[in-house]
Amino acid sequence: MMHGPCGSLNLKNVSMVNGKCKNHYPKEFTEYTTHGKGRYPIYRRRNDGKTAKVRGHLLDNRWVIPYNPQLLAEFNCHMNVEICCDIKDVKYLYKYIHKEHDKVMFRIGSDKSSTVNEIAAFQNARWVSPVEAT
Repeated sequence: MMHGPCGSLNLKNVSMVNGKCKNHYPKEFTEYTTHGKGRYPIYRRRNDGKTAKVRGHLLDNRWVIPYNPQLLAEFNCHMNVEICCDIKDVKYLYKYIHKEHDKVMFRIGSDKSSTVNEIAAFQNARWVSPVEAT
């Protein structure tokens, strides 16, 4: 999977913000994977001289998106695979997996009544949108 092209090769790419790629492509060639400054690792990218033609431009290993070949074969889709190397990433994943469902408050009844017991009249229920129901 290749990113772009963007930067000087294509200034109109959707990943361009203020004249730079928001995903920081092309990456630099490196011999080893290291823990980068911030949250993302710096993956090994060898300069082996191989290129691929993408949208009329020759791209090398600096443009390859991190991936896992087994997951790509299993799910048959585009998939960006990154290493979680910061406690903030783990906390985000934990919160995302264990977050509560969307809820709604509703009341069934007539509005003609002058006395309303709000606690008894409202019911707390889970809301399932059409996208989630499929």
